[in-house]
Amino acid sequence: MLAALGFIPLLGPIIQGISGIFTGYFSTKTAAIQAGAQVAISETQAATTIIQATADDICLRILRDAAILPVVVWSALIGWDTIIAENSWNVYMWHVAKYPDAISYLPYAVLVFLFGNIGINMWKR
Repeated sequence: MLAALGFIPLLGPIIQGISGIFTGYFSTKTAAIQAGAQVAISETQAATTIIQATADDICLRILRDAAILPVVVWSALIGWDTIIAENSWNVYMWHVAKYPDAISYLPYAVLVFLFGNIGINMWKR
């Protein structure tokens, strides 16, 4: 829009120069965002391919379920304690221990995997 004001004597070239600087800046930012989006898309496609390739492997499914089960049970007990038992049935609280700091990322990783897997299946349908 500012480039259209280039016909104004003396101010026109200044306006066009400033407009060019902003256009270059924003086109560089846009290119960086597009490159980041392409990386995210390729990573997601690679993860989807791995999940689909190992979907029929019984050993991997058993190992994955064995790794996920403790985190799911722990999350369910935390949910029970904080949502239901704390408010109405204090006698039935489990008082679940805090996850160790060394592996504190594990519950989040499992939940992201589970919700991501659900999302992938929903996307296919």
